[in-house]
Amino acid sequence: MSDPNRPYDADYGEQPPPAYPPPAQTPGVPTQPVGQPPADARAQAVTSGTENPRLALEVGRYWAGALATMLVAALIGLAASFILEEVLGLDVQPQADLLGTGSDTMAWVVAGALFALLAAIVLYLLVLSTPRPRSFFGWVVALATVILAAVPFAGRADLVPAILAAVVWIIIGSAVYSLLTGTLSRTVVRRT
Repeated sequence: MSDPNRPYDADYGEQPPPAYPPPAQTPGVPTQPVGQPPADARAQAVTSGTENPRLALEVGRYWAGALATMLVAALIGLAASFILEEVLGLDVQPQADLLGTGSDTMAWVVAGALFALLAAIVLYLLVLSTPRPRSFFGWVVALATVILAAVPFAGRADLVPAILAAVVWIIIGSAVYSLLTGTLSRTVVRRT
């Protein structure tokens, strides 16, 4: 018997197990030398797996998904403003009224839609120009969301309205990221 700590015992005629199983071989067919590619194989560059082949988008479907994302982000702004202010009676820090609507609710609608539109444009440009566009897009949206969530705390803002505005921005940012990356996964194509 051999020692359980040793895989084989040369004194008893045991041979070490092969490092790898021998390849299946048909009689009369020569084998390929180890470490050399087959003669008919095309040479390909060795990569680390992080390089992204040239990507393109199905443009019509991508922008349809981007418009749907804008609609969702606008509705999140509308729902958050309406539920928090009208239903629960809480004050939410208003957004800048970029279109001059004169309504805090419409300011949230416009802010959510513009955030989604800008995110869609950034993702489109990243797909056309960078390797691993989804990773870069995740960082861009996360940092933009953090900045927008921190803006209500600048100056002499009341704490509760600022916290509620920050929560709304986090929800909008999360929705925009998940919807646009889902759209990207369904519309990206590899160029040949």
